[in-house]
Amino acid sequence: MANPGVTNGQQFGITGPIPVAGPSETDVAMTEELEKFLSGVGLYEGPAESVSREEVLGRLDEIVKTWVKKVTRSRGYNDQMVQEANSKIYTFGSYRLGVHGPGVDIDTLCWS
Repeated sequence: MANPGVTNGQQFGITGPIPVAGPSETDVAMTEELEKFLSGVGLYEGPAESVSREEVLGRLDEIVKTWVKKVTRSRGYNDQMVQEANSKIYTFGSYRLGVHGPGVDIDTLCWS
């Protein structure tokens, strides 16, 4: 039987992976119990706060795009360059990983 931690004769890391089999019934039950506890103590964000975060990120995206165009124009670039000037926001950290709690910040990088 092939070692699942070895690909094309090359092993990544010092040890093989943890078992790749799916969760057992006990694992599923314990996960449900943990999620119920975490929800009960308020560690999950509610739907309203989730929507609010998405709205904030959308507004931040608009603000940054407007700012980039304004700076491009102020530096004397022609209308075509101003039109093509763009930016992108990237989230990272706990928000990007989906492990953030209610009321925490959103780590964001603005790129232009």
